Amino acid sequence: MSRGLLSLVLIGLVQFSFAQQDKHFSMFFVNPVQLNAAAAGHIEGDIEVFTNYRTQWFSITENPFRSFSASVNSRLFEQNLSNGFFGAGVNFYHDQSGDSQYKMIIVAVPFNYSLELNKTSYLSFGFQPAYYAQSMDKTAMYFDSQWDGGGFNTSISSGENIGLQNVSRFDLSSGLYYINNPKKHLSYKFGVSGNHLTKQRISFYSVNEKLYRNITLFGQLDFGKETSKVAYHPAVFAFFQGPNRELCFGSNFKFQLKPPSQHTMYFNGQTLELGFYYRTSDAFITNLIYNAGSLSLGVSYDLNLSGLTAASGGVGAFEMFLAFRPEFASGMGAPRIH
Repeated sequence: MSRGLLSLVLIGLVQFSFAQQDKHFSMFFVNPVQLNAAAAGHIEGDIEVFTNYRTQWFSITENPFRSFSASVNSRLFEQNLSNGFFGAGVNFYHDQSGDSQYKMIIVAVPFNYSLELNKTSYLSFGFQPAYYAQSMDKTAMYFDSQWDGGGFNTSISSGENIGLQNVSRFDLSSGLYYINNPKKHLSYKFGVSGNHLTKQRISFYSVNEKLYRNITLFGQLDFGKETSKVAYHPAVFAFFQGPNRELCFGSNFKFQLKPPSQHTMYFNGQTLELGFYYRTSDAFITNLIYNAGSLSLGVSYDLNLSGLTAASGGVGAFEMFLAFRPEFASGMGAPRIH
């Protein structure tokens, strides 16, 4: 079998196996609100503006998987409430893949209430209504019936009943999120969320195919020593959606490049993170993240370890993100645990 034909077969298998698998990013730990509506507002600054981009299987096809997301979230009414705060935001996600120009667009509004359990911990309850849409371009596809002996002639009728080219539905998610910061250099967080609770119909055809519900788990531990310039951030992510399963775990190591100002707090310091993660039966992931005050920039690379290596040559995905988490002098008020 030629490499080109093998590539086409494997891409088809990937698209089939992931047809009902949700969006996922290798650096899942940098923006938990993408995973769980209950995480909105649990940020280091007063507001968080975040965006990331991912491209996958670019070594196999001219039309690789491309994913883009953007989000903003903050705390509300914290100064007016005695035992917690409200968190809210907006999440946007766009994915495009394959020759059919298959697209998925999600616009979601996470909101939650975070209950202050004590001076160091919060428990958050959240919901996320969303607009969910998918589409494809049938004019970009061609079939064996359109072969005219010299090539594919798209002016010839394919005889295929493609059905709808656009589907849009209401979507709903919910989640729980717990965070605790018992010491200055120790914190941990854990969340569980249920997604696609409406189990909406998503088929382009007349069949009643519905989107599988998704259960997502996320946990992270941050610890270090005041006398050390190195901190550790192990994290784990897992989801269960129909026949699909994913487990990713590893750790980032944060190195202090320049400490923050001790008295004026004019300079918030600089750090560099290096991370190593493993997505079971799929990929080994490395990342590099630079933090300077309220600004963070990161990149990651997936080394493919699955059966697709015959076509991919081990080339998996490239991903990058940019985050801005400013604090305002007027003080919207950071949670007391930060």
